[in-house]
Amino acid sequence: LSVEIEKYEVKESNLRSEIDSINAVLAKNAENTLVTSTLIRKELSYLNQMDIFGSAINALKPTVDDDVVDRANYFYTPSLLLLFALIISTRQWIGQPIECWVPAEFKYAWEEYTENFCYIQDTYWLPLNDTIPGRSERGHKHISYYQWVPFILGVQALFFGAPFALWRICNFRSGFNIETIVSVARESTLKESWDDENSQTSIIAAFLCEVLQLKRTFETYCRSSGRSSWLNEKLLNSGSFLTFAYTLVKFLYVVNCSLQLLFMQIVLATGRQWMPNIFLRLLSGTGWELTGVFPRVTMCDFEVRVLGNLNRYTVQCVLMINMVNEKIFLLVWCWTVALTCINSLHLVYWLYRNLVRRSRREYIKKLVNASYSEPQPKWTGDVEKFADHFLRADGILVIEKVAHHAGQVVASRLTRRLFLDYILLRKRQWKIEQPISNTTDENQPNTEQENSHSFKIDDGIKVSDPVSEPLITPMIVVPLPWMYDRLSKQMNKLEEIPEMNFTVAI
Repeated sequence: LSVEIEKYEVKESNLRSEIDSINAVLAKNAENTLVTSTLIRKELSYLNQMDIFGSAINALKPTVDDDVVDRANYFYTPSLLLLFALIISTRQWIGQPIECWVPAEFKYAWEEYTENFCYIQDTYWLPLNDTIPGRSERGHKHISYYQWVPFILGVQALFFGAPFALWRICNFRSGFNIETIVSVARESTLKESWDDENSQTSIIAAFLCEVLQLKRTFETYCRSSGRSSWLNEKLLNSGSFLTFAYTLVKFLYVVNCSLQLLFMQIVLATGRQWMPNIFLRLLSGTGWELTGVFPRVTMCDFEVRVLGNLNRYTVQCVLMINMVNEKIFLLVWCWTVALTCINSLHLVYWLYRNLVRRSRREYIKKLVNASYSEPQPKWTGDVEKFADHFLRADGILVIEKVAHHAGQVVASRLTRRLFLDYILLRKRQWKIEQPISNTTDENQPNTEQENSHSFKIDDGIKVSDPVSEPLITPMIVVPLPWMYDRLSKQMNKLEEIPEMNFTVAI
């Protein structure tokens, strides 16, 4: 019996050891699983951060509703400033931005404390041959900008991008969505025909016709009903809202660059004409020792309490970061001056090109006649009415953006398509108004009305198919929801008009 008991005890101990080993394996597996899950969570968090970083980078990418001057202001300049801010931040936090010459009795910890204190506390500059003045006279010589250079560059980048952010808001508010229009126009091929109903050009033309008519109808409705605000009636649907907003953005570019120069003058130079001084010393070989602009060697005062006694020290420090700051702000200042001149000249050109009616007319005439060897003089009156009353300033601005990003060929096709739609619309309006004039006075011919409504285009465009309704299409939803009832009534009137065949020659 005792032998059997011993056997069972041995088996029990073996089983217990096996159970312990199994538990150890399970615990190890659980630990590995926990570590793996932690790593997976870290990887997912890292990927999420990368997605956020990628989204931020995508937000900084240039769009297709701008021009070269816009891109220089809102994209290239902020990118350059942020790159400089990254360089300065890396130099400050990874390298050693300041080195101080301390007394011999200072230990390593004291020296490190001195350098940290002098870096975060303002230092002051003195010429090497001058004596150290009293404490009351040192305040106006303090230099306090070098710690904040990355933040200064970041704020400058923010203000450079602010005007174009306003343009994005106004573009969205207008209902045109220039970015989408230009993107579709860039997808069109040169083999497309401008009068093909299924081409990208025809789709854009249909959308623009719808938006322009809705804005004109909405403006009339607001004035007649009395339920309108100044923004809706006078500005948003006036046909010049986008042009006014874009002109304001161009003006803000000039104001921003001027304020940037003033900001650098006040913050970095404390009232001195530091950039002319830098140019002069670069030409004459004079160093920072005489100008005091971005000095490399400065003085620092600090106090240490030892055994109840307050000991005051004055040490000499080397600001190595100022060598980089000088080159960066010299480049930024030169670039800002050049950008101010470019913005000013471009603003004058823009005011003449888009606010002078004659200039707008000539631009549209050039696009309509682009594919013909000689101008078509019989179109002059109709093209001027087309530019002034149908497209207006905002429509011409959209065509300019298409020409800038998709090319003059696509813009010319789009303009000719819009011009044909305008001719068809006037034909339909004349057909609607002619029976009314006939019923009012059937016996007397109204030659004046006939001359004002009838016109011919007999220079070569031949339209043999029945005229459809290319002007108002239901495929695009414009954010003017309380105008659709009035629009549907107009569409019902158009459906009652019999289809007609006519010949238009180019």
